[in-house]
Amino acid sequence: MRWSVIALIFIIINVCGSCGNKEKGFKKHDSGLSYRFFDMHPEGATPKAGDIVILSLKIQNEDNKVVDESSFYRMQLGKPMFKGDFYTALSLIQVGDSVCFKLDAAGYFEKNRKRDLPVEFKRGDPVYIFVRLKNILSSEDLESEKESTYHTDFEQEKNLLKNYIELTNTTVKPTASGLYYIEKKKGKGKIAEAGKTLVVHYTGTTIDGKIFDSSLQRGKPFSFILGRGQVIKGWDEGFQFMQEGGEARFIIPSDLAYGKSGYSNLILPYSTLVFEVELLEVK
Repeated sequence: MRWSVIALIFIIINVCGSCGNKEKGFKKHDSGLSYRFFDMHPEGATPKAGDIVILSLKIQNEDNKVVDESSFYRMQLGKPMFKGDFYTALSLIQVGDSVCFKLDAAGYFEKNRKRDLPVEFKRGDPVYIFVRLKNILSSEDLESEKESTYHTDFEQEKNLLKNYIELTNTTVKPTASGLYYIEKKKGKGKIAEAGKTLVVHYTGTTIDGKIFDSSLQRGKPFSFILGRGQVIKGWDEGFQFMQEGGEARFIIPSDLAYGKSGYSNLILPYSTLVFEVELLEVK
């Protein structure tokens, strides 16, 4: 068992170090994408459109800079949106396979991921994506997987939050609503007030540290009107403590965020969220 773990670590290290190694070892698919297999399991199942796939994922640019990564990334596989896209890539692999895909960065982020091209890329750049296909789930399987792997009620969420507060040495007390507001840098500009438009940068993570959204990665600030319900309750409350130029951390329990429903496959039910925020401008 120990040697199996060591071998797996060796594979991951070598794969992640090789993704940005230009064309060395890569083969060209008829669709135009390039790929390099590191571990193949031809006996494994192949995902098809509509399946929910569980992946470990690491995304790099040409300079080998890691732009995003997750050891447990869930997505529903769609039909190919254009020739050589990420959906096409995933249809080439089986459960257990480890592979690096070279795709067009703009196509991958803007069409498959439906987000702006990160600042680490410019149009025409490739993106290198290391993928290990861990499992394929039906919608019923996904519900069972959620129940066995994640907290599914408020009491479990409270216990996870308590552990997080202790592990991060957070000493501030929550507000009456349960929000933890941690000031990192005091602003000196205009005060954020209800009805004002705020321009902010942020990075949002789940309590286990997985990034689910970041304006910094998109390279584009986010704007909203404070106090109008355009954002989650934790934001409407937290930003009222801030001034232009300020930076803070919000620890937001699920009842001030996405509650028992969660949000798509990005945020599961009863998820406490952590946001690193910067208030750039008050209009």
